[in-house]
This record gives sequence, structure tokens and C-alpha cells, in this order.
Amino acid sequence: MADTTFKHGNPVTIDHTPAAGDVALGQVVVIGTVTSNTGGAAAIACIASRPISNNVLGSLDAGGGVYECLNLNNAANGSKVYWDDTNNKATTASTNNAVFGTIVKNGAGGANSACWVLHNPIYGGN
Repeated sequence: MADTTFKHGNPVTIDHTPAAGDVALGQVVVIGTVTSNTGGAAAIACIASRPISNNVLGSLDAGGGVYECLNLNNAANGSKVYWDDTNNKATTASTNNAVFGTIVKNGAGGANSACWVLHNPIYGGN
């Protein structure tokens, strides 16, 4: 199952060549280094708009679209969220997670519920 499902928008894309295996459609790819002392500030969560084979140039969505994903901790609409790459879900916990965006629909539906996120990692989610 994909980490995210594209809903609408006009995402900005960046080039990406995976070196650690194939990347699936909708898979979140963390670019940069996530460290606990930066609260994810050194990393952003990008999204594969189409499958990318290992060691082949492709592209990632780097912001501008709205995506459906799972809401790890029942965050409300308007909440800034980060990507938890271990659980493959959006979370309000910044420590050890990459900047992802802002919940715009179906927030506060319960832990592990589906929500829509305005993917905006470049500008800190808000």
C-alpha cells in the first residue's frame, strides 16, 4: 500500500535517483538527515508521483499538492505535521521526523485515521 494518495494540486518536483531500492508510487522519501536535536529541520519528506526504479533518474513531489495519508496521533485540521518514516504516517511529533505539511481535511478523526495534508515541507509546513 502507498504511503500517500494524491488528491489535487500542482506539486513542485525535484530530480531523484534512488540508490537503496525501487521507490513506489505514493511512497514518501525523506531527503536530508533527520536528527533529534533539529526536530526534523534538516530533512524534508518528498513523495514519488510515479514509480522510480533503483539507480534510475526520476522525480519526487517536493510540495504543493494535497495528499491523503494516515494520521498517527489524531492531529486536528490546521496542525503542522511531520513524516514518521518508521510508521509511515503523519505526526505532530517533530523529533526524529521530517517536515511534511499541514492537515487540511479529516483531522481529529482518531489515531491512525486517514487525513488530507497540504504537502509543504520546504516552508516548514505552515
